[in-house]
Amino acid sequence: MALLWATPPQATVFAQQTGAPPQGKQGKGGGFGRAGTPTFSGPPAGMQALPTDLFTSKNFYKDKDLWLDKRYFRCNTPRQITDIWTSGRIGKNPPGSASWGDCNMDYPREKILSPYPYKTAKEHYEALMAKAKSAGGPTVYTKATVPDWDGWYARDPSYSDSQWTWGTINQAPTILSLLTPEYQKRMVQMNYHEGVDNAPQWNASFCYPEGFMRWWSQASQGGNFQLVMNVNQVQFLSGIAANFLRQVLIGKEHVQKVPQWYGETVGFWDGTILVTWTAHVQAWTISHSMFEYSDKLETVETYRPAYDASGKFVGLDHEAVFYDPEAFVAPLHLTMRFLRQATLDNPTRRYTYIECLSNLRNVNGRPVQLSPDSDRFIDYYGRTWAKNWEKYFEVGWEKPQDDLPKEILDIFK
Repeated sequence: MALLWATPPQATVFAQQTGAPPQGKQGKGGGFGRAGTPTFSGPPAGMQALPTDLFTSKNFYKDKDLWLDKRYFRCNTPRQITDIWTSGRIGKNPPGSASWGDCNMDYPREKILSPYPYKTAKEHYEALMAKAKSAGGPTVYTKATVPDWDGWYARDPSYSDSQWTWGTINQAPTILSLLTPEYQKRMVQMNYHEGVDNAPQWNASFCYPEGFMRWWSQASQGGNFQLVMNVNQVQFLSGIAANFLRQVLIGKEHVQKVPQWYGETVGFWDGTILVTWTAHVQAWTISHSMFEYSDKLETVETYRPAYDASGKFVGLDHEAVFYDPEAFVAPLHLTMRFLRQATLDNPTRRYTYIECLSNLRNVNGRPVQLSPDSDRFIDYYGRTWAKNWEKYFEVGWEKPQDDLPKEILDIFK
């Protein structure tokens, strides 16, 4: 954990999974992993620098009219901005020497916007329910007939070039164009302080909660999960820095009164399609120079079984539509295929429960690895509670000698 902010990520590691990660296509943005980032010391051919940009500005708030110009970010993706110091792309005279990225690389905004006419998650969910009812549903399974999707899953790497939530395939202004003015400001604030001030506030570094939308981020590995299901519930368990526990409550309604870190998810079956609706989400951030979202965020998701040419079940095709009228200018859309890597009877696969432990703390606004002599250092494996009592309440006490004297031990040599 202590190295998350200081070491540039070089490859994707699959959480809770044995063996090497599957290899996927890199694409222009290096969507699956961030090796080989396009780097230019100055504007690429045909591109003229702005008089003021993110890396020369003294006050990004005054540059609002420039935020939707990719040159303001020197054509760096959000992920390239968050990594610009650790990757060495900041140059020899930072921050003004920051490198440029590939100005021709982007993922189309129209492919991020939802293709559906619904304005709210409730409207969307009810429309899918009505469709299921018109066909005699929703489907009700028994313990003997519920689809057998149990197992261990990983993201299909061939989808990496469409995962805009990773922050690796879009120009920063394209992501900003999806956000309302307040949330544009918050994202540029993160871009500036990570890219210019080298003051990243990454969730995992400080053991902050991951938050709901981090399930769709690259670094969190939320999409590589263990899936267990029965007639009442479908459960997804995953994580690499913290645990994601997502539960779909079949045939239930929302009852939570307080926002939850991963929301509250209800759902139903339309044949072999699982339809879900998540609400009551705690407002948070995706981190890594991406955006924040509000507690109005809701999603409607579907999971469909995927088969190979021979008819064998190979995984799940997933679609998510994100509704957040406070943070997003319109509903957003994302798809992914999750490939089943193993079934639950695999003799060696285990889910290792994660305790996020970190001695990274903010010192003068920047993350710093504390040493054991700091009052803020926590020795997680050294009986921290006992050391606290001994330091503050047992000073000067005479204590029993529990260890055998060295002279006695010497006679056994």
